[in-house]
Amino acid sequence: MAQPPQDDPAKKHGSINKGVVFILLAALVPLAMGSVILLFFTMLPTLGAWAGEKHREKYAWLCVGGFNFAGVVHYLINLWFGNHTAEGAFSMLSEATVLVWAYGSAGVGWMFYLFIPPMITSWVNFVTGRKTSGLRAAQKKLATEWGDEVMEKE
Repeated sequence: MAQPPQDDPAKKHGSINKGVVFILLAALVPLAMGSVILLFFTMLPTLGAWAGEKHREKYAWLCVGGFNFAGVVHYLINLWFGNHTAEGAFSMLSEATVLVWAYGSAGVGWMFYLFIPPMITSWVNFVTGRKTSGLRAAQKKLATEWGDEVMEKE
């Protein structure tokens, strides 16, 4: 008779940690409302990349999010050491340069995500083709020295 599956204590423990982290973050929201507002409106491209990714491995949001956050972090630090309130965040968002840097850097992230992998693929194909050509030339040289038996498959 088959036994019912046992609960994995490691999985259960991991879910408790996620719950605790979520509760702690939710409790910090009122204390960091300025940061939450600034990050929400400036990190929208990252949210869009995460939601729009169709692959099982979601890499677009990592690339876009990294660049997006790099464009936002300067303003986030200025908010922390300045007027760290909701009003301060909305005041900062009303400046065009904040959104230009945030969305522009996310655009650079999209460019990296879209153009770097094909460039690397082309380079790898080029290098592989050159290695294959060199190995075929060496194989022909061996065939002339040792005979055609070295080229036969077993």
